[in-house]
Amino acid sequence: MPLRIATTSQMIASVRAAGYEGILLPALPDEDIHRGMERRLADGAIIEPFLRRERVDLLLDVDTSVLTLSPVPGRPNEVTLTAEFCGIPYVTLYIDPVTSTMNKVPWAQHWAMLERPSWVKAVWEAPHADELTRLGIPQVIQLPMAIADRDFDTSPPSPRVDGPVVAFMGHPATSWFRSQNPVLPRQLFPGFMAAAVNADAPGTPFHHVYHELYGFGESVTANEPPDVRARKSADYFNAKFVYNAWLAVRQRDRFAIFLSRHLGDRFELIGDFWDKDHGLPQKPTIRDYDELYRRMREVPICLNLVKGCLEGGLNLRHFEVTAVGGFLLTYWTPELPQCFEVGKECEAFRNERELLEKVRYYVAHPEKRLAIAAAGQRRTLRDHLYSRRIRQLVSMLRHRGVLPQQSTHAASADKPMEISVRGVPHVSLWRGAPGGVNLDAARPGGAANGMIVASARIRV
Repeated sequence: MPLRIATTSQMIASVRAAGYEGILLPALPDEDIHRGMERRLADGAIIEPFLRRERVDLLLDVDTSVLTLSPVPGRPNEVTLTAEFCGIPYVTLYIDPVTSTMNKVPWAQHWAMLERPSWVKAVWEAPHADELTRLGIPQVIQLPMAIADRDFDTSPPSPRVDGPVVAFMGHPATSWFRSQNPVLPRQLFPGFMAAAVNADAPGTPFHHVYHELYGFGESVTANEPPDVRARKSADYFNAKFVYNAWLAVRQRDRFAIFLSRHLGDRFELIGDFWDKDHGLPQKPTIRDYDELYRRMREVPICLNLVKGCLEGGLNLRHFEVTAVGGFLLTYWTPELPQCFEVGKECEAFRNERELLEKVRYYVAHPEKRLAIAAAGQRRTLRDHLYSRRIRQLVSMLRHRGVLPQQSTHAASADKPMEISVRGVPHVSLWRGAPGGVNLDAARPGGAANGMIVASARIRV
């Protein structure tokens, strides 16, 4: 019997393409990934009977869009994850950082949910996975992003050279500089220190500078009160504020400004806020995916500039551009060679000189550009569809006991589960674990009220 995976419309085609029985979750009144506790508790009354009725084996989410809550019986001030209450494993595929979701949930409550061992968090890069584990979050796994399954045009594209030769599709990453949230002086220094370390040792993750090299903050320990653990995590992400801003300038905004100055109307910015943030000409965001993918095939060079939330991994645009057959020229990140062969399946640059040289070279050599684009498309459609990622995910969950070796109904409510945790080989869990998240945890006077959590302000 195929594994029965309940998921969102974003992943339903990929689940089915992976060979599992995809069950489309009911539409909720609001699937905003930032909505608050009250709305998620109301949504739980919709999701809970559906999960039980459909005999679901696994709930697969994206960025907490369908993370819902259910009351803990006999404990009026506590709630728990609906999937956990039903005895069903819950996995979130993160496209954004953990701190960029659930912004309307008070931090102490958000952190208490993340600490639930029944919740598996699949994040896209090693630095983010490692920092969450270091902060005491269980069940964190690294799974690179991919592109959702659909019918992609595999015919050779015909890029136009009578207009812009380079296009970037996205927003500025430096919204911090217009933020009204105060930043305390003591929160600035760790970020500047991490930037200084990276100048001499590129790729050093922030969590290593913060914890190992300079000991800016205390480690989180399991025997501490929940409000103390939440406060320490808040201190950590607030200290990362300047580092994220530095990454945003280093990896995205600087190159858009540079090409606008050097290529003029041969460079096209498609997105919002470029005129407001940097005084650059822009075209409106393309929200229709068919039109967006057509534009990626039409422009000779698709530029990818990653955001300030990425320290080493890849973003969704790597896989979108290559999947549709566009030529990808991307900012180099440490994990790029794990997914693509640079120079054969995409191209990369590290600074302004390399960027301009490669733009000029590939505009002058269309045959090489088209060959790389075709190879990149073959690689993505073979290795980087979400159907493949989901099969990898299920294999990991089965190997560690979160899912049975052969699919069965998920009603074995007291069967132990275990999953590989970063840095810890095995952790035994119990479905339907007692206890929940205290609704009083972040009311006035609670921990982490008014915190910044700077990463939450990174634009998509």
